[in-house]
Amino acid sequence: MIKRNLSSILIIIAMIINILNFDFSNFNIESKKTWLFLGASIIIIASVILVFYKKKKTTI
Repeated sequence: MIKRNLSSILIIIAMIINILNFDFSNFNIESKKTWLFLGASIIIIASVILVFYKKKKTTI
């Protein structure tokens, strides 16, 4: 249960980082904001995978 809550918290943090720090009009690979956006996207993907993995593991 704790690990599932941790994944949910990571999803929320990643969404907040995306909303506050990224502007699509200034998409530049050398920009720090672009790397924050990409890092947050990776956290979202990893968190969603963890949530589904833990849910599937607990139901079986």
